[in-house]
Amino acid sequence: MNKISMFLICDDNYVPYMATMIASICSNTESFLEFHVIGKGISEENKLKIQLMNNDIKNFSIDYKVFDVTSNCDIPYLILSRMTSSTFIRMMLPDLYPEIDKSVIMDVDMIALQDISGLWNESLDDCIFGAALDFPLGAYYGFKKKMDINEDCSYANCGLMLIDCKKWRDEKITEKCLKIEKEYRDKLTCADQDVINKVFLGNFKILDCKYNSLLGNEDDIIIRHFCYLRKPWLSKYNIEGELIKNFDDWWKYAKMTPFYNKLVQEYDTFNKNDDNSASKAIKNYREIENKNIAMMLRKKISLRGKNV
Repeated sequence: MNKISMFLICDDNYVPYMATMIASICSNTESFLEFHVIGKGISEENKLKIQLMNNDIKNFSIDYKVFDVTSNCDIPYLILSRMTSSTFIRMMLPDLYPEIDKSVIMDVDMIALQDISGLWNESLDDCIFGAALDFPLGAYYGFKKKMDINEDCSYANCGLMLIDCKKWRDEKITEKCLKIEKEYRDKLTCADQDVINKVFLGNFKILDCKYNSLLGNEDDIIIRHFCYLRKPWLSKYNIEGELIKNFDDWWKYAKMTPFYNKLVQEYDTFNKNDDNSASKAIKNYREIENKNIAMMLRKKISLRGKNV
């Protein structure tokens, strides 16, 4: 049986979502999955719960590594406090796992809807990593301009990356990323994603968006990424008051985990006294800014697959 190596960045608070993602991947994939979890640390209780999933889902192994960016990197607390510090781990992963030569990185707000073996077998065409294009938010918020990236340059969504870890190490990409972070740290909007895109300047393999579907509008989706819009563990509706695509799929896989009851309780608490109207759907969610993003995405979705 083929083995697929996967890096997951997670702390204890996000374990239920990570477990849901693991259940989705393993349920849809015939290959054996080797999950390498890294972050500030996972409690022994939560590790045990994930291990219990092995009783019913046999095709995975999991190990854990503790790595705290604040203690190991020269990145000021001010920067880390306004961004999720763990995301900066992404640009260091190949060096933190020197024994691994190829891996997939996935954010934990994703689920697999089909076998991911096709992703694993994708050719990188001599590139160091592959990723789907991000939405064209660069022009909207000036991400690229702030990072001195040409507007015509492809910009990767780094929530999912297929990486040649050996080439990453050989080309000293981590060192280059840390240098760029230091130079542009006051201009970062998307943390490590800005840094990685600045280092590579479009020199990456563009993967089909079916491997990282941000809105769920594509046909034949393999991996759904609940990115930018409201998360399915919080609401049934996005910030425009519309049903989140693949909401039921996410909860189907959540039910396969030992965290299901807790997730239901948290969902009910969050939605208490919520009538699920469009106005309620954007409550407490940076209403104006995020609604503008959603409207812009509707207009720009036709650009999917083009350089942005």
